[in-house]
Amino acid sequence: MATVTNWIDHLSAKEVVGAVYPGAGSSETLLVVLGIVLWIGWHVLTGNSESEKLAKQARKRRGGNDYKSNITDW
Repeated sequence: MATVTNWIDHLSAKEVVGAVYPGAGSSETLLVVLGIVLWIGWHVLTGNSESEKLAKQARKRRGGNDYKSNITDW
């Protein structure tokens, strides 16, 4: 196994052109786009779920002091 003593000479050699690590380039772009899509999708799903729960609570038309009446499904 070869050792590298001078990184500047190693990276400027003709054999090492481009990225130092494997998979550089389109794979990062794909992962970033996939991450953004998942992030936005998670926010949409969470927003819809919370809106549905809040609408269900609003249909019950509970008052601010109803919890004092020991309502079990508060």
